[in-house]
Amino acid sequence: MTTDSNKQAILLESGTNELEIVEFAIADALYAINIAKVREIIKADIDLVSVPDAHNSIEGAINLRGKIIPVINLAKHLNEELKFEKKINRIIIAEFNKLTVGFLVSSVAKIHRLSWRQVEQPSDMLQTEGGYAVGIIKINEKVLFLLDFEKITANINPNAGIVAPKIARFEPAEIGIDRSTKVVLVAEDSEFTRGMIIDYLTEAGYKILVAHNGEEAWSHIEAAINSSSFARISDYINLVITDIEMPQVDGLHLIKRIKDEKKSRSLPCIAFSSMITPELTFKCKQVGADGEIAKPDIGILIDLVDSKVS
Repeated sequence: MTTDSNKQAILLESGTNELEIVEFAIADALYAINIAKVREIIKADIDLVSVPDAHNSIEGAINLRGKIIPVINLAKHLNEELKFEKKINRIIIAEFNKLTVGFLVSSVAKIHRLSWRQVEQPSDMLQTEGGYAVGIIKINEKVLFLLDFEKITANINPNAGIVAPKIARFEPAEIGIDRSTKVVLVAEDSEFTRGMIIDYLTEAGYKILVAHNGEEAWSHIEAAINSSSFARISDYINLVITDIEMPQVDGLHLIKRIKDEKKSRSLPCIAFSSMITPELTFKCKQVGADGEIAKPDIGILIDLVDSKVS
């Protein structure tokens, strides 16, 4: 399966609150991955090299055009059974957090284009045991689980996730702002990543306002805009950090809303995502983002916030 033509179509647009997903199966369950993370999908009949003393979920590694790529048996990691049928099984080659990883799955079905409004946050009863589902998608009679691939890889190898360095605390005079008076709205659907960002910003001295998706974030901003208690948006929120992939309203659409609204367009917005590619950097700029950071680079987040916060 090739994804180039489909990706070209969606890359032409910014802030439409749409995404494209690749539907795949593991045993009898259906799952999804954002096509922006997918580089290619290959048959599983390629030779796998054993990785000594590897995590139980690592099926092996492949040499793909000279690049050695680890392959995660997604079924094994999700405590499911994978029936080995090399003619049907596929390996999804994905890129995010500056990593290239293969995911062995039972089969791949098709690509769907949909609105983030069609993606619901999973309830506790519908969550996977490891907390890997960040969204539930209903397409016709099918239910697909959108997985948190960043959390999966970080669970297998913590060094592959977000590692926050120690923070130096400064006096306001040294950095030109008093962090303790500034409120940062963090919009992030992944509990794992959200907790990391909040801890990092709190340690730096910032106050935090939390949203689990773009819709919640916009509700906070809309409340501030419509409140008679605040003369301007910066009396309530001083900066927004948003993920790009989120149920209901994604980060690009959230930033577009903020910048299209006269009363909130002065609010600095930073996109913090596992998918900061040249194409997505372009899309961030199109909707008016004031900065973008790839998720592994959390170490530079504080400096960027300090320089942008209003």
